[in-house]
Amino acid sequence: LNTYFVLQKIKQAGGKINERKVLLMIMIHDLPELFGGDISAPLNRKYPDLREYKNKIGERAIQMMAEYMDETTAKEFENLHQEMDSYGSDEAVIAKIMDQMDHQFFLEHLNYREKYNQGQEDYRASFVKNHIYQLTEKIQAEKTKKVLTDFLDEFQKNYFNHGFQGISFLME
Repeated sequence: LNTYFVLQKIKQAGGKINERKVLLMIMIHDLPELFGGDISAPLNRKYPDLREYKNKIGERAIQMMAEYMDETTAKEFENLHQEMDSYGSDEAVIAKIMDQMDHQFFLEHLNYREKYNQGQEDYRASFVKNHIYQLTEKIQAEKTKKVLTDFLDEFQKNYFNHGFQGISFLME
């Protein structure tokens, strides 16, 4: 849902974006997680062999779903999956960023820092800075890049390390 709202902001800012493509990429990207679970990005980086297994599960999940589609739809499905994995377009980069940000919002909802990580270094700040912000550099369209950077800045300022806020921030 966050992706949809960011796409609306891009359009309002005068950016050109294929909304359908981004939303399909988000759904396609999550499909392998139904079959094999999700592996967090920090673990993916630390243990490359886990990424290999995750990718194999993802490829097989895509193949299995494609078996239920007509040839044209199956090809589009596979192409979108490959495009996202290769960061082949602004849409692919946005889908990747928004997928990563869903995790960050979830960890805030859990109040991760207070419940699970007291007194330990929290990897999340460096992950957002060194991975997610860096992904914005791959975005070609300047208006789109600005919207994504503003979105990340807003997260850093108003949500990161604030824990679960529920509706309280709407009531201020």
